[in-house]
Amino acid sequence: MTPRTKARLAAGTVALGGLLCTALPAHAALTSPQANAFVVSASALGNFVAVSPTPSSTYPTGGTVTTAGIAVGALASNALLTATTAGDPSTGTSSASATVDSLAISLPLGLGTIGVTGVNSSCNATPSGATGSGLIAGLTLTTPLTGTTNIALKTGKNSTVSIPGVATVTLNGQTTDANGVLTVDAAKITLVGGAVGTVTIGQAQCGGAPPVTTNQTPMISAPVAAGAGATAAIGGVVMVRRRNRGKGVFDAS
Repeated sequence: MTPRTKARLAAGTVALGGLLCTALPAHAALTSPQANAFVVSASALGNFVAVSPTPSSTYPTGGTVTTAGIAVGALASNALLTATTAGDPSTGTSSASATVDSLAISLPLGLGTIGVTGVNSSCNATPSGATGSGLIAGLTLTTPLTGTTNIALKTGKNSTVSIPGVATVTLNGQTTDANGVLTVDAAKITLVGGAVGTVTIGQAQCGGAPPVTTNQTPMISAPVAAGAGATAAIGGVVMVRRRNRGKGVFDAS
């Protein structure tokens, strides 16, 4: 084998190995499962103070967090508010849920209240992805002039309902970030006019990750393994030819 042939073969080995190693770019992903959940939160609404996520649960460590009613800012409820998260690194799974039977949102300027009933938001994640749903059973608007009006609900992800002059409501809101973490909002109420602000009701968030075992062997991605294999195979051919040449074996290259 001539020096020029050897140089070309070596260059081809490096190029092929690099091509195989970069054929499939890596994507961002979680290294361990995670989950978050809360029942209600609100920005400042007119003269009402903002409300931080209540009650809130985060995995790890996870578990169930409850609040026996709420009367903070524009939010009021006599029902039990429950947020729950859990996960399992050995399977790379996680889950989250947020529930409350009823919640009232006071509108600034004495305009009335928005009532929400039957809130149930949940999500479940595995290493291959996450699914979830956000549901509310009823939505009402109560004002001094009109009394209580039932607002017609829509189904499906990211559905919107307009309450003219009062609010826009997004139902079963679902978004997924670059790490595959799914966020589900049972309802997000964006107030308009003289009562600008946002109320999030029933948020569940979860993301899966590769399973972790006690004696786990470090994993090598398929593209990297293929590139390393190709490099080793071509390098082996070069070594065999050199060995044969040293023994006087004819090489036609």
